[in-house]
Amino acid sequence: MYGYANPDGMVPDQRPWRKIAGYWFRATRAVWLAPPHDPYIGRAARVRQSVLDIVKPTGAHMFAGLYLLCAPAFARLFYQVRAHPHGGKVIRDKPDLLALLRDDEYLAQLPVGTLGHGYRSFMATYGLDSCLFHEADVIRPLARALDWHEDFFYFMVRHTVVHDLQHVVSGYGPDVVGEVLAIGFQSGQTQPAGALEKLGYAGAVWVPGASLRHRLRVYRKAVERGSRADKLAAAPWEDLLDKPLGEVRALLGVNSLRADHPSGLWSATWTPAWMSPGNHWDYDALLSEGDAGEMASDGR
Repeated sequence: MYGYANPDGMVPDQRPWRKIAGYWFRATRAVWLAPPHDPYIGRAARVRQSVLDIVKPTGAHMFAGLYLLCAPAFARLFYQVRAHPHGGKVIRDKPDLLALLRDDEYLAQLPVGTLGHGYRSFMATYGLDSCLFHEADVIRPLARALDWHEDFFYFMVRHTVVHDLQHVVSGYGPDVVGEVLAIGFQSGQTQPAGALEKLGYAGAVWVPGASLRHRLRVYRKAVERGSRADKLAAAPWEDLLDKPLGEVRALLGVNSLRADHPSGLWSATWTPAWMSPGNHWDYDALLSEGDAGEMASDGR
């Protein structure tokens, strides 16, 4: 699958701190050498911008640094998925979910209210790619460098592809707040999440827009939602795209966003330049307001 074969490879479950430091150094250096930001923004905003540019979730260095930092959690999740009734079949058969999600003709004909229609709306609204990290340029080189087993390589590629489906099911948008809460949800899926959960807590503290108490309460609820749900990485997504989103959520043990966050999330008063604006994507609201039909007619 994806041009990678290594039946005798391994599933790394330790943090190689020297390599982690190296990848983070190179990512930081790339940001340091980049053109300066707008000189007219305030000092606090410049500091916040610089820090979040360093942890920008794109590129090989950033992917490698984050993966290695969370290697024990990813290994644990892989074994849990492989032992799952659906996940074991997925790992064995290796269906190409990425190809299906890139088939816009298929997604476009799915009825309003289905998971696939919601996914297409989500991706088109924000101009996102179906694979958060490119398999050939980012994931495969790291897999070869670390001697990943081919099953683990497939799992990691699929896991990045599932990231945006997880956004749709959880209801968290791709804005800076939504990404922080997606980290929380994923932390709940991989308990004990260790570094990943702490990274999310740091984001909840760092991203402004509401009281610290509210932000931490919302983040903790995101972690709880993830821990309560079935393993989304093990779900047979290929069979769920044409199902109503509410039915998929019930199957996976995920309540609607409004049910789990009755007090709402928060709207960031600042967004890093490389992320989507802070407009919160709410597919449930679009459906209830009847706008989903308009989205279908205009190709979204």
